[in-house]
Amino acid sequence: MKLRVLLLVITLMFSCGMLYAAPTGLVDEEQISSVEERRILVSIEDEYAKLDEREAKIDNREMELKTLESEVDKKLAAMQKLRNELVKLLDRKAAEEGERIGELSRIYEKMNPQKASLLIKELDYQLAVDLLLGIKKKTAGKILDNLDTETATELSKAFTEIPVKDKSGY
Repeated sequence: MKLRVLLLVITLMFSCGMLYAAPTGLVDEEQISSVEERRILVSIEDEYAKLDEREAKIDNREMELKTLESEVDKKLAAMQKLRNELVKLLDRKAAEEGERIGELSRIYEKMNPQKASLLIKELDYQLAVDLLLGIKKKTAGKILDNLDTETATELSKAFTEIPVKDKSGY
């Protein structure tokens, strides 16, 4: 009966976590009254040893995770810095391209409309659109008038479209 009560108390204490901070030397030869009690106490000491080992492993793992987290945070910060630099470079590139397209538009504007239409027809579609958007409308009309119908139609459609620039950064 005493043994059952002792087992019940020990089980209850284990389930509540009260025995986690194990006192050392549970097995005291003078206080043990039976072989069964000795076996239970040795088993408890073994469980404490396993719990201590597990706690040490968990502590080591937590240290490793904190180190990794720190490294990841540093890498994320570095990547964000690079991303910001890249965005600045792309913005600068776009601004410089815009300036150059503006200069080229003024050159095309001063050309003979027939010659300008021959050159525009051979250009990349987006560059042709950008050039025509930078030219005075009257001159652009004369250039479009000298293009074949299909090309003039495609470029004319571009005048009605509003470009949407993606600023999400992705």
